Amino acid sequence: METKYSADQKIILLLFKDLSTTHTITSIAKYCGLSRVGTWKIVKKLASKEYLIEKKIGSGQRNVSVIKLNWQNILLEKLLSFFLTQEAVKQRRWRINFSLLEPQTRFILLYGSILYTPQKAKDIDIINVTKKNTFIEMQKSIDTIQKTETKKIHAINFTSSEFEQELRKPNEAILDAIKKGVVLFGQDRFIKWMKKIQTK
Repeated sequence: METKYSADQKIILLLFKDLSTTHTITSIAKYCGLSRVGTWKIVKKLASKEYLIEKKIGSGQRNVSVIKLNWQNILLEKLLSFFLTQEAVKQRRWRINFSLLEPQTRFILLYGSILYTPQKAKDIDIINVTKKNTFIEMQKSIDTIQKTETKKIHAINFTSSEFEQELRKPNEAILDAIKKGVVLFGQDRFIKWMKKIQTK
């Protein structure tokens, strides 16, 4: 099911999920399909509520405002949790189908063509981030779920440190999965993990 986003939500989720780009008004406007003036007004509004921070880089006419999330605002995590939960609720089918994994994982990302063109998708791509000692049990659960699915489940398991290493490389496929995927389970743990990555 397609999720409809407000302009505020688009901008905050872009800054949260896109770890590969240092965003400016221009890049945000381009990605979100907004005008530069409209984007500037929304960024100013969100900055006034202390959800975003604008940092000037350069001097004179060449200065550029880099836009980032303000992790010092404790309300930001609450807002992100609401946005990510909204996304997950839209994927009710997959939350039900993969519910067996929820107690075994820190967080699960569903990504790829199954989200956008499910009829044409050849497989179901998920990333599990969990503890090393649960990998075997996790695979058994995936094998059980596979018996009820017509499409092949392509699951990649990481520990938190392994997942972070993939981002630091950087692994473009993993970065894209975060940017375009949906967190099925463990939204709050995912937010805390992303906060750690973005504030290091």
